[in-house]
Amino acid sequence: MGPATAAPTRIVSLNLCTDEYLLITARPDQIASISRLGADAQESPLAGRARDRATNSGHLGDVLGQQPDLVLTMGASPQDVALAARLGISLIALPYPQSPAEVARQVQQIAALVGNPAAGAAFAHDVQSLGLTAPAAPIPALMLGGGGLAPAMGGLAAGWLRLAGLQQRQSGPVAMEALLANPPAVLVINKYRPGQFSQPNAWTSHPALARLRSRRVGTDGRAFLCGGAAMPAEIRRLRAALKG
Repeated sequence: MGPATAAPTRIVSLNLCTDEYLLITARPDQIASISRLGADAQESPLAGRARDRATNSGHLGDVLGQQPDLVLTMGASPQDVALAARLGISLIALPYPQSPAEVARQVQQIAALVGNPAAGAAFAHDVQSLGLTAPAAPIPALMLGGGGLAPAMGGLAAGWLRLAGLQQRQSGPVAMEALLANPPAVLVINKYRPGQFSQPNAWTSHPALARLRSRRVGTDGRAFLCGGAAMPAEIRRLRAALKG
């Protein structure tokens, strides 16, 4: 955005992950609406910042009446991209990030677009500081979510875990028998909607897990849904939990 370009004043986000980017970079009066998920405290740790903000269904057609001058989303459909182009709407469709450094770059990109580059620089510095202070020898660990699913060893979640001092050792579904036979040094339980009963959530409460020799810590599954704007705070919390 050039020096003569005015910052947008009616910004819409259609995606939970861009909701969080917008909430940490834009002024409240710039936000025309965010997705319903971004304002849901069961989905986002940043939902408190969305109080009194208008919400949308996550579909471009739902926000045309809000006359946005900037629309943010992630993983946009070709139909939405084509519709925005046809209507002359400025649509920023970000790719899903694959590393904490890429998250920092995306936050900086959005911060520049909304006219608040200082917020992007502060977030990027926070991520860089976590990298510089990360333990040199991460502890072998296994992060598991509902149904025993483990995130990819080379993916975004694993990248954030390394900043907490943990090395994800396995990807994909993990059989309970294999886990009991070869427990990790640290078992990280990804807690998403913990008060809601479901078969996947029941897996993480299996009594056999209590018998593991692993050190067990919980993490906020809402932050890991996007692995984005809410992650630095969650990594600091994980570090503190591991020291406790």
